[in-house]
Amino acid sequence: MALTEFKKLTLDTLQVGDEFVSDDHLVIPEDIEAHGFAVEDDHPWLAEGVAPPTLMANQALHLRHSKYIVHAGLHARMEFNFLEPIRLGMRVRTRGKVIDKYERRGKPYMVTEYITEDDAGRVLIRGQFTQMIITEPEATHGHSR
Repeated sequence: MALTEFKKLTLDTLQVGDEFVSDDHLVIPEDIEAHGFAVEDDHPWLAEGVAPPTLMANQALHLRHSKYIVHAGLHARMEFNFLEPIRLGMRVRTRGKVIDKYERRGKPYMVTEYITEDDAGRVLIRGQFTQMIITEPEATHGHSR
């Protein structure tokens, strides 16, 4: 198995068409409980093993970390379409593809389209998000006066 080469994420290194895939994630009771608490969702469905819809949002938002060293980022726009519920015991993964990159007011942005699916390939969530790329400041070498 080949090792993944991680490059620093910049507008130049990022390519439209880049594809990402997350690791699989098994949805466990603690996921549902902790996420429900964090987003202040106490819907009765949670007790029946149905996860809050945004449970796997971070899996999608972190896709670019599977190929790039990401210094920092800012979420500019997020869109989620919840098609099927995520349930206790499901094994889910997220796949994404860079569909655009651009500069606006001197700041670099990337747009990723993604799906979250179960292990049978059934699409649970579809969406896209725009993230500002915040690059690492170049190291400055101090000089004596």
